[in-house]
Amino acid sequence: MADTSSLNDLLPRFLRRCDADSTRLAYERELKRFLMWLPQAPTTEVLFDFRDHLRARKLGPTTISWRTTVARAFLKFAADQTGIEAPAVGDFKPPKGTTGFVPHVLSRGHLSALIAAPDKRTHRGKRDALVLAFMGVGGLRAGEVCRLDRSDVQIRSGTVVLIVSGRGRKQRLVPLSGPWAAPVRSYMGTWAERGAPNEPAFWCGQPGHEDRRLTVAAVDSLVRVHAATAGLADVSAHDLRHTAASLAIDAGEPLHRLRDRLGHSCVLVTSRYLHVGGSRVGDGNGSGCSSHCRQICSG
Repeated sequence: MADTSSLNDLLPRFLRRCDADSTRLAYERELKRFLMWLPQAPTTEVLFDFRDHLRARKLGPTTISWRTTVARAFLKFAADQTGIEAPAVGDFKPPKGTTGFVPHVLSRGHLSALIAAPDKRTHRGKRDALVLAFMGVGGLRAGEVCRLDRSDVQIRSGTVVLIVSGRGRKQRLVPLSGPWAAPVRSYMGTWAERGAPNEPAFWCGQPGHEDRRLTVAAVDSLVRVHAATAGLADVSAHDLRHTAASLAIDAGEPLHRLRDRLGHSCVLVTSRYLHVGGSRVGDGNGSGCSSHCRQICSG
């Protein structure tokens, strides 16, 4: 395995991959701590040793998960650059904690059932399925879904890409994994006569309010209604955002990319999801988001 001096030399190159100052500073701080602790001639068990060192210091599970995740990402980068022994990275999985930030998270199977609950033979059912997918797969907040205009929902090379106005009206691009292009075309096609780009992507549709933009209260309501149809209890709109983040972590999405997709100000906020796995409710069945998306889209 590479020695400590060669790893120190690689640190600036690793940090240049971070596109935000807050992420770069957070990674730099944690990696300097890691390299100061690192033995001069580390073994292939170094990440396990580092985890045990942090536990011996009585640090919390979230902190341990965050620090070992950063160290693992750096060692993986070093492996790609220098060919250090793979067991130093590949055999280690960051521990998951059970305290602190514990959101309500759906399993893949329950998320699939929820998105499949609306009757997609109707315009409202098509709308509701997309609203649920934009939150449960894309990780959007309810307010961000409501602020989407028609021009913010785009299809690029067969992939749905959302131009999201987040907190502070900062814009970000959110690609929606899975075969959502056809459902989006089907839904948007029913509003062809309303084709102005600045028209809302989602209309309220309630009697007497057909021409009003969808509201957060209406999103909360449709989540509860379809959750009940799917046999799920106590599911809120924000639970779907938590679910999208947790499933992305499980699928191995890098923290800095997930931070950008969720619109977090700092990767430290995103790192809270590292220990969420133990709090997931549901049966845990399913073979991944893409297979569920295919089942939902064909339903």
